[in-house]
Amino acid sequence: MKSLAREKLVPLLAEWATEYDVIAPLKSEQGDIVVGAFDEGAFTLDYGKPALSAKSACLPQSEITFTVREGNYRGVIPETKTLLFGIRPCDMMGMLQTTSFMTRDQEDFYYRTRRDGTLIAVMACPGPQNETCFCTTVSSGPWAERGYDLQFYDLGDSFLVEAGSEAGERLLGVTAFTGVDETEARRRIASFREAAEERIAEVPDVTRAMETMGEGMVDSEIWDYFGDKCLACGGCAFVCPTCTCFNVYDQVTEPGGGLRLRAWDACLYGGLTREASGHNPRPTQASRIRRRYEHKFLWFNKADTQGGLSGCVGCGRCSDYCPVHIGALEVTRAIAAGSWPGRTEATVRR
Repeated sequence: MKSLAREKLVPLLAEWATEYDVIAPLKSEQGDIVVGAFDEGAFTLDYGKPALSAKSACLPQSEITFTVREGNYRGVIPETKTLLFGIRPCDMMGMLQTTSFMTRDQEDFYYRTRRDGTLIAVMACPGPQNETCFCTTVSSGPWAERGYDLQFYDLGDSFLVEAGSEAGERLLGVTAFTGVDETEARRRIASFREAAEERIAEVPDVTRAMETMGEGMVDSEIWDYFGDKCLACGGCAFVCPTCTCFNVYDQVTEPGGGLRLRAWDACLYGGLTREASGHNPRPTQASRIRRRYEHKFLWFNKADTQGGLSGCVGCGRCSDYCPVHIGALEVTRAIAAGSWPGRTEATVRR
């Protein structure tokens, strides 16, 4: 455990940036909070929950996997040495779940190479980042339990910083950090955690919805309602920390040459599950909405969800950014209440 004075953080990130590609929260000229390459002028600590999660550091939105030229195949090997600074605990859990999924049955070389080259510094949350946070309900925050290399606790004029790995211990070795009284530091962290947990209200609707789904008691018409609303924009999947769907494309770039790339896809797109025969086992938007939320709250592999946690990490981004208000909170509230706009008494539970 070490301490870091607040005024020393920017110089420290600049020092780390000489060795790593430091990715950190930035404030754009328009005032938006984005995550990008460290820039002293744009770096900010006045940030909550960035629009995009940190998963793109290891699973880019699109990436070339190999090229072909004159009949010769050449793999594009990612050579990255990255330090992710300031990600929130829910995003840390999202990365743990994504890593489990991408390496469980057959290890994905591209993902693994990027993940192995990435160090993670988590910023523990002192409270909800906005009204849609529900990490305490799904056990993904407000602090990270594992997976990180460093975890920062913001105490105002300074940070308490704990290491979660050998690499993290090495990062703590620079002179910017100072020693602390371990007993007092643990007391202050415990106080921070207790206050943070109290500030983030649990959402009983999520728990009730998961129980209802597990009992097979969700009204099928609820999926029709949300399916009729859905625009199939895919935004919820793209901002989600645990969505891993991708498609693979081959492109001809020159005579006798080309490349293969993969890019994020979304379960809400009609083509994702369409088979070579033309048959689509999920032919309607309602069936695709249902599939998405069952995968988040019902069907999940214990290895992929860190011992059986929800497939949703409670970041609330889908509720933040869906243009027609179909997110985890809206769906689980409707399921828990058994009510939604347009529901009639004739609706039968099935």
